[in-house]
Amino acid sequence: MSGQITIIPYGSLSGLTGLPPGRGLVHSIEGRQPLAQLLKAVGIPDDQVQLIMVNHRPAVLRSDIGPGDRVALFPREYPIFVDWQAFRQGGVSRDGRLS
Repeated sequence: MSGQITIIPYGSLSGLTGLPPGRGLVHSIEGRQPLAQLLKAVGIPDDQVQLIMVNHRPAVLRSDIGPGDRVALFPREYPIFVDWQAFRQGGVSRDGRLS
């Protein structure tokens, strides 16, 4: 199933896409795929991303995304997200809890 996904990069990440801050990028997507694959396709290095939110919920690089999803990307320079470090490293269990 093909469709579109909306990517909203914040801070320095918006400069990597050529978009003004807070503006969304609509990207075509075929079926479900890992977030890491999407970042590569739009030219955003995953090591510069501090926090990923998919449909207003935290996600990790191995999370699958698909048509209709909204992906917000926050850069490492956002100090407010320092407490998400454990989340990024541990991932999420099937019930949505930190693992």
